[in-house]
Amino acid sequence: MEVFLRFIADTKDTVIREVRIKGSATLLELHERAYAAFDLNPGEMGSFYRSTADWDQGEEVPMFSMDDESPSMESTTVADFFQANPHALYVYNFLDMNIFYVEKTKEDEEEGFEDFVVLNAVGELEKTSDVPSADAIPGISKDPSQMTEAEINAMYGLDDLEGEKDPFADEDLDEEEYDDGYF
Repeated sequence: MEVFLRFIADTKDTVIREVRIKGSATLLELHERAYAAFDLNPGEMGSFYRSTADWDQGEEVPMFSMDDESPSMESTTVADFFQANPHALYVYNFLDMNIFYVEKTKEDEEEGFEDFVVLNAVGELEKTSDVPSADAIPGISKDPSQMTEAEINAMYGLDDLEGEKDPFADEDLDEEEYDDGYF
């Protein structure tokens, strides 16, 4: 069996991926393929949530279960997850909160050769970065590998620290001052 899914990113721009995956694949395999299909950075946590037709969030299916009886992405197949309800929410990277509305569009008993196929792709997600690029900082247009230490300090707001002095660097303290019973 193959399951056809539509992922719609919760963004201001239209970003959609229509995919086909084998029903026997686990949600963990779908998770790994989904973030790759959207060109998201790998290695972040994610969860699927059961959902109503109005996209109300339901029960979570996390990546890994804390006990043997709870569902997890590694033990739940795609076919089983979408059996009762064709709607789900998928959250990737809980810090950036990439949220996707997922709906099963159809099922096919016939299986293809490939485990996962992106059938249709519309739009791209905006790239986010933790470190500002040199282009994003006014007055800085160099490659950081070509910058001086002062320019790098200015880029990261550390230039005001250059004039500060270690208050303990010039003090010549002898052992008597430390002989308070601590050493």
